[in-house]
Amino acid sequence: MLHVTFFNTSTVNKLMNPIKIFVGIALIFMGISLLLISQAESVEYGGVVVIGPFPIIFASSPDMAVISIFIAAFFLLMLLFFTRW
Repeated sequence: MLHVTFFNTSTVNKLMNPIKIFVGIALIFMGISLLLISQAESVEYGGVVVIGPFPIIFASSPDMAVISIFIAAFFLLMLLFFTRW
């Protein structure tokens, strides 16, 4: 019988750490709740979702879209820096 292993179980355990998942979800809820309870007249938001090689940029204004692009580029460079060297 042929046994094929696609992922090493230790790698999956490191990536799918329940504490990391909980912290990520908690940060998302905290950000959304802060946005909802803010008393500011005009709130601007922006973000980047990367699906494969395709970034999807969303923002409430063109200025926030540009800021989101720069932040995404910074995080991409940091990811490349820390994983390559």
